[in-house]
Amino acid sequence: MKKALVSLVSCSTLSALLVVAVPHCLAQSNHDSQVQLEGYKVFVSQAGAGMPVVVFESGMGEDLSTWQKVQPAVAKFSGTFAYDRAGLDKSEPSPNPKSVEAMTSELHALLRAAKIEPPYILVGHSLGGAIIQLYAHTYPAEIAGLVFVDPEDGRLLDKLKAQLPAEQWNARQKTLDAMMPKFSDAQKAELEGSKASGSALSAALPLPDVPVVLLTGTLKDPDFPGNPVSRT
Repeated sequence: MKKALVSLVSCSTLSALLVVAVPHCLAQSNHDSQVQLEGYKVFVSQAGAGMPVVVFESGMGEDLSTWQKVQPAVAKFSGTFAYDRAGLDKSEPSPNPKSVEAMTSELHALLRAAKIEPPYILVGHSLGGAIIQLYAHTYPAEIAGLVFVDPEDGRLLDKLKAQLPAEQWNARQKTLDAMMPKFSDAQKAELEGSKASGSALSAALPLPDVPVVLLTGTLKDPDFPGNPVSRT
């Protein structure tokens, strides 16, 4: 739910971080499609050419438009792959739960169904960072590199609750509760999955021996309860 942050991440900065792992001067192409998984279809967008393919994983409740300024820049020198998770925007709902484990399995099945060959450079924002961490731990042989963009999982929420005064935590919950009616069922399920993801991420180590980059930003809503603490 921090899409503005990703839009503000410099495309040239991310490109410079990724370019060390991929060749230059590759043809750029665009292709959107629906990929059939078991019982539902997932909307995917591919652009560029070459390997390793850069796979973008959006934040909690967000669709692939999160990467609308980043994917085209990266596609100038490598193949790219972005998608809407099940139930979000153009993808059909899934019968599977919205746990971080299920979303990781969905990504693995999707890449197989779309015939995207490993290894991959995984780029994950917020909850997407949790998904790519679990993916890298579960399928280490498929990973060429990892880029975390303000990653977040249930462990951060646990720490915030422990550190914030009760009135700030309650104000934070009240703000989130006020937003909830605007959420779709899939977004609500992802929020609950994010809250419960701490134990899975604690166990998702070690990571494979590949380049890892962490990108963080400071342009967060200063009026959102608890943000000064979460930024530290």
